[in-house]
Amino acid sequence: MTQRAAEATEPRIAAVGMFDGVHLGHRMLLEQLRSLGEGAGLRPMAYTFANHPLGLVAPGRAPRLLTTAAEKGALLRGAGVEPVVVPFDQGMRLTSARDFLRRLRDHYGVRRVLLGFNNRFGHDAPPDTAAYEALGRSEGVEIARAGEYTIAGLGHDVSSSSVRRALEEGRPEEAAAMLGRPYALTGEVVHGRALGRQLGFPTANIAVPDEKLVPADGVYAAEALTSGGRAYPALVNIGHRPTIDRPDAPRSIEAHLIGLEPGADLYGRPLTLLLRRYLRPERRFATPGELAAAIAADLEAVSRGTPDEHL
Repeated sequence: MTQRAAEATEPRIAAVGMFDGVHLGHRMLLEQLRSLGEGAGLRPMAYTFANHPLGLVAPGRAPRLLTTAAEKGALLRGAGVEPVVVPFDQGMRLTSARDFLRRLRDHYGVRRVLLGFNNRFGHDAPPDTAAYEALGRSEGVEIARAGEYTIAGLGHDVSSSSVRRALEEGRPEEAAAMLGRPYALTGEVVHGRALGRQLGFPTANIAVPDEKLVPADGVYAAEALTSGGRAYPALVNIGHRPTIDRPDAPRSIEAHLIGLEPGADLYGRPLTLLLRRYLRPERRFATPGELAAAIAADLEAVSRGTPDEHL
């Protein structure tokens, strides 16, 4: 039996979209998807893309991603929805809304589609919900539309773009409010120049995937999760280390893990940094001694923390 035939044996209800970040607006949609599926005997599925469509349509406008394909798949599964993650390629770009519905129906057994707020699909995307509903009826796929998700007092919508903007402007707490969790940077621990060790504050440098959004330069309070399942309070620096590194140094992400056992070897292993608070901008100090004093103060701020950071 082919994979597609196997996939189509169980009737499904699907949501379609980029789902970058799997933020609270997405989660509201997924909750509705599960609820509608349970009521109709349909398995919930999220049909999503490994790469951002703008990377193909308008590369200069393509954003960095809040979640890699693997991270997004894990978050969708954690929300109780089956992820189908496919590349957005030229064939997908040229697929009409009708052919897209047929693909969902024939390859995955989709009988109902729940559209997110302002969500559209197909290169000839119908102009409104009524047009999608009419198209769906002609193809034997029921179309429903979810409402908009808002957070009281936020002042703007909950969207992947809003989360990116908050992170790019150094507001991880606001991003976390929209995501429903702290923003995570996961990467392999790589060898650096041991500049932190020279100051008495050894750091783990991580290399994140190229497509991943790295927040604004600065110093952050964070939590570090090792591949062995241990969690440590951490001080994270994102930027160019202007006091101790050369002027043309590449951007780096480095973390000092508070309480890490002496001699612990993290190299070559994944490390996840959950960004909790923005502490201060990265800046050039007159001497390494002044930088060391600032780091000590930063570590004290991390150690004090806030109540929600210890939940």
